[in-house]
Formats: sequence, structure tokens, C-alpha cells
Amino acid sequence: MGATIRRITILGCYNAMATTLFGPMDIFNQAGRLWNRLGKLPQTPFFDVVIASVDGKPIRCLNDVLVQPHCSIDAVESTDLIIIASTTYIDKILETGPGLVPWIRHQYARGAHVASVCTGVFLLAETGLLDGRSATLHWGFADMFRKRYPRVNVNVDRMFIDQGRLYCAAGANAGMDLSLYLVEKFCGRQTAIQCAKTMILDMGRERQTPYGAFLLTRSHGDPVVTSVQEWMEAHHTETIDYDRLAKKHRISRRSLERRFKQASGLTPLGYLQQLRVDSAKRLLEDGRYTVAEITDLVGYADISFFRKVFVKLTGLQPRAYQQRFGGYADAGAAMHRDSSGLDSGDRFGPCCHVIRSTRLRVPPDKDIRLHQTSWGFCFASHCR
Repeated sequence: MGATIRRITILGCYNAMATTLFGPMDIFNQAGRLWNRLGKLPQTPFFDVVIASVDGKPIRCLNDVLVQPHCSIDAVESTDLIIIASTTYIDKILETGPGLVPWIRHQYARGAHVASVCTGVFLLAETGLLDGRSATLHWGFADMFRKRYPRVNVNVDRMFIDQGRLYCAAGANAGMDLSLYLVEKFCGRQTAIQCAKTMILDMGRERQTPYGAFLLTRSHGDPVVTSVQEWMEAHHTETIDYDRLAKKHRISRRSLERRFKQASGLTPLGYLQQLRVDSAKRLLEDGRYTVAEITDLVGYADISFFRKVFVKLTGLQPRAYQQRFGGYADAGAAMHRDSSGLDSGDRFGPCCHVIRSTRLRVPPDKDIRLHQTSWGFCFASHCR
């Protein structure tokens, strides 16, 4: 007797990231197929996967890529699992697809499992099914999501979350982590391992914290807190006296801490730790500094305490972070040289819009300049 074939509907909407459509589709399609094919065994598919759009018309993905779906949502009478691809432009999606939310709720009421990938959780939250439950999504959209859906408990640390018949995955590639997890849930661990090996994917990624960046915010509207933030960002490698900082801004320390927490969501100390850890991450990515040197460069005197703070905010030891995000330069630095003679790592990317710079306390032979950007801090060794 053959294996039970489960029906999966991947829902694509306006400006979806194509990876959030095709990543899960390929994993579920290959379950029971590719491993068996390579082993010259009979193929035993476990899933029947279709892509659906609200009206059956092509889905315009990012970069103006058109994806022709198999059908419209109305043509899907029943399904075992709905996977909602990214829905960053949620207002336009709801405006042009008023039937989406009722359809998802109807399928869930009939027993379907529902999963979201990345910002697909915005559409899932619109159904109300996540109220009072936990959800995750790409770290860069967490604050936006919290403000729009205050009844949902956001756990941005998690790579994916299982709520019984509701699932959420973090960023785009986390959709493949969730897909492997669901293959294991529906078909067993051995099938999931076979999928991971044939698709060259790691299993067991549980946290997206190491991938996040500290997003500097000024949208809270408190000018005093904004001024304090700017001062701390310019002096975060120094020892900060919070009483003097409060006096400098003509408020009491208690008022400073209260207003700062209300405006930014962090205490001044927590903000300082985020700034220092974000600077340390950039230095670890550069790969030229030891953990002991970085400890001093970002303003800590005790390497053990620095490690403790770093692990709390990233989920990784500093050395483990460096191994994961140090890039490929060590394996072949010559491959990253261009005609200018600068390493690719010495150049600013398009996100590096310099707002101000902070001179770090570094030895003369290792002088660098750290730049505050909208994504945190970035530096280049040739910028002196």
C-alpha cells in the first residue's frame, strides 16, 4: 500500500519573494523522490504541491518575475497544508484580494494546517488565528508586525514556531527549515534526513538571532531620547556615567531611564550593550582581530563579561560567530581582489549611507573607523 499523499497549497501574493514560493515547493516535491532516484529505488512521493494565487493569474514577484500558478484559491476545494509566501505589501494584498482571509479561515476550520514564511505572517495574522499565540518572522519586520498585531506574541529569536496546526518561519530561507521540519512531522525523521542530504541543507537551525542586526530607530518622537541615543552612539566604546549623561540632558537619571525605555524599548544600559555587540560583530566579520582585542575595542575590560553579553544578544560565542560570518577571505583572499587593489570587504555596500563616524580606541597599526548606518555599524579598513 502506497504512502498517503498530502495536498499542499502554496499561496503566492503580490511582490512575494520567489524563494518563499519555490524553496518549500522543491523540498516537499522532492520528498520520497530524489533520494530514491539517486539510490535507483522506486519513487514514493509524499506530497502533491500546487501554487495558487487569489485569482489564478500570474503572481508578480520581486524583480518583476512572473510566476504562473497552478490555480486560483477558489479552485482549491480542500488542502492539508497552506503555506503563505511572503506578503510584505499587506495592505495592497488585502485590497486586491478580499477573499484571501475568509479562504484561509475556511480551510483551517476544515482541518488544514497553515504555515507562513517570512512576512507571510502578516496575512496569517489578519485571520485572527494567531491572536494570543506566538509567532516569528524576519527580524527586520518584527517591530512593524508588533505595532500592527499587538495581540500576537512575537518571538523573533526562533527560526520557526509550531503551534499545533499553525506554523511561522523567520526569513526567506527559514521557510526551508520549516519545510524540513514539516516533512519530519508528517513523514518521519528518516525522510526529512534524506531530503536534507539531497537538497544540501542543514537541519537543526533553531534561532535566527545570529543573523539579526541592531536597527537604530528615531521614530519615537522624543527629542531628548534622540539626543541621548546620538551621544551614546558616538561614545559607545567609552565608559558612560549615566548620572552625568542625564545631567547633560537636564533631566534626572530616573526620568532618563523611564523615557528611554518607553521610547526605544530598551534601557540605556541595554542600548549600550546592543551598540557594543553590533560593533563587535563587524570586527569579528572582518577577521583580523582576536576576541581579546575586540573586547577592548568596543569598550569592555573583562573578556568573560563581554562573552556573556555577546551570547545573550546573538546566541553564539564570539568565535563561533566569527566562524559563521567571517566570509570566504581566509579560503582564498586573492579571489576577492579587484582592479582597485582593495579587498571586496574593504568597500562600502549600497546600505552603507554614512550618518556619522566613531573613532575606536585602536593601536596605531590597526586604525579603523566605524560608521553608523541605518542597519547598525559598518567599517572599512581603508577609511582612515
